[in-house]
Order: sequence, then structure tokens, then C-alpha cells
Amino acid sequence: MLKSLLYIFGFLIAGELVSWLFQLPVAGNILGMLFIFIALKLKLISLEDVKPASDKLIKYLVIFFIPYGVGLMVHFNMIAEFWLPITLAVIFSSILTLYVTAIILEKSGK
Repeated sequence: MLKSLLYIFGFLIAGELVSWLFQLPVAGNILGMLFIFIALKLKLISLEDVKPASDKLIKYLVIFFIPYGVGLMVHFNMIAEFWLPITLAVIFSSILTLYVTAIILEKSGK
């Protein structure tokens, strides 16, 4: 379990470091996920190396959404003021995501 946590947090730190060093407009945690994905695909690390910690993190994933819910309540007045553009953006981006995902799945033959 400790080894898998070290892998996950190591890639998170690497992503944050790259984002900070190169002043990238991409969040470090996103880069860290990309790095760990590439390492898994290139077989630099095995799935069994990260599976114990990732299974536990996924089990308690709902806890990680609590800060976002609190943030929504803190900015409720702004959300109430701009509800129409926010709603349209959410709907449009969701439809676009579903469309792109369908195209990728169709092209990959799955």
C-alpha cells in the first residue's frame, strides 16, 4: 500500500513541478495523471504497483467532492447572477464531451 501511494503522490509531485517550472496553464494534478497514464502504458510501472492505493482512493472518492460543494455555496450569489451562461456552458460542454467520446469509441472499434 505504501509503495502504491508513493507512486501516485510521486507522479502528482512530478506534474506539479513540471507545471510550476514551465509555467504551464495546465494544473499539475492533470499532468501527474497524464504522466502516470504514460508510465502504465509504456509498462514503466505495473498496474499492481498502484492498484492497492488507487482502489482505496476510488472507494472514498465522494469525500473529495465536498470542498467543491462548499465552494459552490460560497459563490452562490455569483452563480445566481450568471446562472444562464453557466447552465448553457455546462450543457454544451457535456454534449460536446459525449459527442467526442462517441466518435473516439467508434473509431477505435469498441
